[in-house]
Amino acid sequence: MYGGPSNEHDVSVNSAQNVLTYIDKNLYNIIEIPISKEGLFNINNQEYKTMEAITEIKKIADIVFPVLHGKFGEDGVIQELLERVGIPFVGSGSKASRIAINKNISNAVFTKNNLTIPQSEIITKDNFIISINFPVIIKPLDEGSSLGVHKCKSQEELNIIATKAFIDHTEMLVQEYISGREFTCGILDVDGVLTPLPPSEVILKDTELFDYEAKYTPGVCVEVTPAEIDDLLQEEIQDVALQCHEIINCKSLSRTDVIVSENGTIYVLETNTLPGMTKTSFIPAQAKAFGLSMTDLITLLIKSAHT
Repeated sequence: MYGGPSNEHDVSVNSAQNVLTYIDKNLYNIIEIPISKEGLFNINNQEYKTMEAITEIKKIADIVFPVLHGKFGEDGVIQELLERVGIPFVGSGSKASRIAINKNISNAVFTKNNLTIPQSEIITKDNFIISINFPVIIKPLDEGSSLGVHKCKSQEELNIIATKAFIDHTEMLVQEYISGREFTCGILDVDGVLTPLPPSEVILKDTELFDYEAKYTPGVCVEVTPAEIDDLLQEEIQDVALQCHEIINCKSLSRTDVIVSENGTIYVLETNTLPGMTKTSFIPAQAKAFGLSMTDLITLLIKSAHT
């Protein structure tokens, strides 16, 4: 199941193409279900609205593999519908998905469990004033792929960015800018054992920020997997990623983004419950560094849907 009405439709399609290339066709019979940007499900060349589609999927599928990113696919909506009708699926349940995608809610959960996050405040269209020292990062509460993320060096810059952002959003998250090294680390269910993968480091070349453009424009940043760090720092990053996975109660797979500040503090940025699976995404690269082929990775994810 891929595509969907979110701003990450194209990333989802690219992820799905990679999964479809490497899925073990000797083990599984595949039914592709593309979802249009208008939210229509295409099942065996027939279009269905959401509830009709779920009913049809119940008749024809044993397991659903949602290769969906952003709203509708990663926010618990499709997961709750599948849970209601009892269809097993790959990935986290609806509750964990809702927590992870909303950065304000997940930040509160992380803080409650003694993890460190950047100083954060919510702004609304009626009030852009913040108490955090500049520079700051402004981002939507519930988007993925670093969509809508900006660095602001002054209140004036923040006012300009926020005014544009509130055309599409009702609230935005503002966080202190942490200077340091950025890493991301996957957690994979390997036959029932939650297993940290080797972390990746994001090294920015021609930009200050790992935003959507930096992620998907060749040459803007270098992604090093496995990260060239000592064993102690690797274990610390993996431990934080594992804690985030367990705190949110993720299933099958997650990927947590962190910044390690210049004094060595690990700040949690966010946890992704359906991370990208494209040819250049972090999880396939980390799985390869761990010794798993893309086919192995997909098979483990499908097996995890049974439990």
